[in-house]
Amino acid sequence: MNQSIDSHLYTLGRIAETKRMFTAIQTATNHQKNLCLVITSGARGEGKTTTATGLAIAATDSRRRRTLLVDYNWYAPAVHHFFNIDPIESPAAFYKAASLDELIVPTVSGIDILPAARITDDFHGTLSISKGYDHRLIQDAKTRYDTIIVDTSSTFPENQRMRDPILLSSIADGVVLVFMTNRTPRSTLKRTVTAMRLSGAKLLGVVANQWKNPIRH
Repeated sequence: MNQSIDSHLYTLGRIAETKRMFTAIQTATNHQKNLCLVITSGARGEGKTTTATGLAIAATDSRRRRTLLVDYNWYAPAVHHFFNIDPIESPAAFYKAASLDELIVPTVSGIDILPAARITDDFHGTLSISKGYDHRLIQDAKTRYDTIIVDTSSTFPENQRMRDPILLSSIADGVVLVFMTNRTPRSTLKRTVTAMRLSGAKLLGVVANQWKNPIRH
């Protein structure tokens, strides 16, 4: 299997703005050695995976930090496409794993990937109640990695197949929201910020994606 990284994302991780974003995150978290970030948004299609992957590349390049990129957007996973790897066979395979070693895929980029589990059309389970298991995995990862970046589902609309980003935010040292400029209603962004704050999440900031988008009338 050819584990190559998408050239667009490889470039993204090296442009000045992405590096500045990661530097700002480090400053906001007091240059914490073992840093876990959750990347989410108010609605779908706002650029979470691109942002998460760019930050992961920037983190890997920053003093050779060992980085794990986690795809917890099981509703619409994309990380495995960008890195040309296979998703985990099923949620059952994910939960049966005895350790991180059975789940993690190293890549030529230097980033280790914890891919999403493949969910088939006949799946009828609920994924958002797995808080304890997720916490144990991330705590284990913190003993191995300098940076852990968790790409999640959008916060809204809620659905049975999502890994709840609000629950996942309690794992993290900080949350970064991605917002599609002039496309996503500000009310959705405000609703997401409120939900995160009520859950006790540490909101580090908002990434204004495609800020040159024309204003919709």
